Amino acid sequence: MKKQALVILGILLMFLSCASSGASSSGGKKPAWLADKHSAYPEEKYLVEIGEGSSLKKARQDGVIALSQIFRTTVKVDSTVRTRYQDLSDGENILESSMETSADETITQLSDETLVNVHFGESWTDDMGRSYVIAYIDRMETAMIYRQRIEEDGSLTDYFIRESATQKDLLKRFGFLDAAVVMDKNSKMMLDQLDIIHSPSRRSILPSYDDEQLYSLYSDTAGKMLYTISVEGDVDQKITFSVAQVLTERGFVVAGADGNLSVTGTVVLEDANLDNGYENIRWALYLEMRNEAGEVVVTMDEKKRESGVSRDAAVARGYRSMEEMLQKKFIADLERYFDSFARK
Repeated sequence: MKKQALVILGILLMFLSCASSGASSSGGKKPAWLADKHSAYPEEKYLVEIGEGSSLKKARQDGVIALSQIFRTTVKVDSTVRTRYQDLSDGENILESSMETSADETITQLSDETLVNVHFGESWTDDMGRSYVIAYIDRMETAMIYRQRIEEDGSLTDYFIRESATQKDLLKRFGFLDAAVVMDKNSKMMLDQLDIIHSPSRRSILPSYDDEQLYSLYSDTAGKMLYTISVEGDVDQKITFSVAQVLTERGFVVAGADGNLSVTGTVVLEDANLDNGYENIRWALYLEMRNEAGEVVVTMDEKKRESGVSRDAAVARGYRSMEEMLQKKFIADLERYFDSFARK
């Protein structure tokens, strides 16, 4: 049923987004809507901005940017949540499909902001070739799209919560809860956007799950994930500290030798003879995370060369690079591992 609903909504969005633009004109007297955008599209029914550019295409792009600013000043968009949400929704993200705004024009996503159901109305080109166009969002139409998507996502979030309770494996249990939290955060961003689009629709939506209970379960489960860390060759414990920092930032616990989970690995730094006028080193970092059964679930294997005015400077740069890899790659791989349960 969900697949059918998505297909039906997708067809509806294609119809809405490919609606024909308003009348076009050029030269002569400026149209009234250029001075008063709400004269053609009343504010109570539409979000409206005027786009301007050297061509109609650029004017349309400028109009979408102007519309996005309405949301950007009040709605905080987490790009990581948005990306993970797209993965968890299995590529069937109806909101992104509605970015196609006319039969011959596609407006791409602007930074982290995705606009839904954008239409173009009247356009005008002055005697100097400067183009102007009305970009608008129909409040009621768009509220309907948001409402259906939020309700469907709420059902999926509820499923992830229930599925988590059936898992014996601690990482899988957390993985489903983590997916539920991602869905919840994205829904809250959408609700904030809907409040701007049509606040009565926003007030009428109630979640199908208890979000306070979700975050309590999430925190409790993360607190049960006790990690031991052992990195060979980490003489100054710098990598061990960085790994511990990455884990604690996610709400996990570093528990010395009493952990039920583990991160082990090796770090190697060696001199590199290069004719570049600097001191050079090569570093290699290998890490693996294991679950309660001792199975490897996430690995990281990185190598790089660093240079500095002294060996100490090169080594310091090497450790900074390793720390960056931990923050970017290791945590990203860990999140993909968690998300993999919810996508099956």
